[in-house]
Amino acid sequence: MTEPERPQLDFAEMLGGRRGVIDASTPGIVLVIVDTFAPLGWAIGAALVAAVILAVVRRVRHEPLRQAVMGLGGLAGAAALAAFTGNAKTYFLPGILANAGYAVLTIGSILVGRPLLGYVAALIDRGYAHWRDDTALRRAATMATAMWAVVFVLRASVQGYLYAHNDVHWLAPVRLGMGLPLWALAVAGTLFVLEGKRQPDPNLPSTSNGTMSSAP
Repeated sequence: MTEPERPQLDFAEMLGGRRGVIDASTPGIVLVIVDTFAPLGWAIGAALVAAVILAVVRRVRHEPLRQAVMGLGGLAGAAALAAFTGNAKTYFLPGILANAGYAVLTIGSILVGRPLLGYVAALIDRGYAHWRDDTALRRAATMATAMWAVVFVLRASVQGYLYAHNDVHWLAPVRLGMGLPLWALAVAGTLFVLEGKRQPDPNLPSTSNGTMSSAP
């Protein structure tokens, strides 16, 4: 019996494929558009409505709700914070702090010699579980982690600067522009540096010729 194909790293599929990416970006696009002609509070409300509509559509079509629910939860939490503080711009604060935290986490993991993307890759695909013992794969995981660290640092620093200087109307388009585009670049870079370094799952029984042994 030949070895069955093992799941590969597929970050797009983790977001629900093309539809998941669209659902994740739509509320942000709505926020940017409405923010150009209405107060930020109205723009936040419009983004929440868009997220709710997407969730309802998915529910009606019996499609997975994971991306829609996660997006709606994040929007609702940020909107609640803005309502609690009475300042609409605090809607952007959780995202800025989250990116700052991710930046610290990824950089710290590199400094201690335990690049975070090594753990992430091994968690998603056991074919990368050997990354601690494989010098080339460990170096690749470090490079991938550094790419993500750059993304998080850029997001936190640029958006944090705009937030601190009350450039509220720039926050929405900058957040959108530094969202999926930078994410896509980091994913592409991650897949590039990990290319060819995956091994078969060591937990799968196999014969000497690389095929799975079958039970009698």
